[in-house]
Amino acid sequence: MNHTLKAFLGCDEDVMHVDASGSRVVVKNVELEGLTLTVAGNPLFRLAARYYCELNQASTYLAVEKSTFTVFHFDRTEPILRYDFIRKPKGDVPSAHINMHTESAALIAAMQDAGSNRRTQRRRVAGAPTAAQLHLPLGGPRFRPALEDVLEMLVVELAIDCARGWRESLREGRSLWRDTQLRAAVADNTSAAVEALEELGFVVNWPKTPAERPDLRKDKIEQF
Repeated sequence: MNHTLKAFLGCDEDVMHVDASGSRVVVKNVELEGLTLTVAGNPLFRLAARYYCELNQASTYLAVEKSTFTVFHFDRTEPILRYDFIRKPKGDVPSAHINMHTESAALIAAMQDAGSNRRTQRRRVAGAPTAAQLHLPLGGPRFRPALEDVLEMLVVELAIDCARGWRESLREGRSLWRDTQLRAAVADNTSAAVEALEELGFVVNWPKTPAERPDLRKDKIEQF
């Protein structure tokens, strides 16, 4: 992650820091208020990124329990938008979702008309509804956006400054991320993976007994 961010920004110092204690690992910005992003050389945005991870019992795999990417205006504390992932969400919150901290008269009217049927109303959120209360799903635990996607959106849509070759650095980081996610998705549904490989002409053999084949992980495949 530091390799990607340093290449993207054109800086030499690490911008992310790791705190590890036992099986728990936290990855967060070096700067407490987040990474400063500039437009035409002037500080205009802050990007706060944080991952909460846990090692499995065998200390073999590191799973992301929660991650948050938050974009702020440089001089304000209220977020512009926030990307969240929660591995084991409570209730009917999507595991991967975005909160938009912006207001639309049409959206607020629709939320008010929905009234007590809304999930946030059932949770007794006080006051008038806001767009930030909505959780817009983003592909579940396997196909959620990566930090690289957030950074590229900020370049394309909001013109933040970045180093020469920024797109290649993001593509490299995104490729590594999606490779990891693909491997996890294959483990979720090995039968579909075998079928896809055989359709491409591969011969797939399972040397162990049929009873030892990994089970279909419907919880991951079907997760909201």
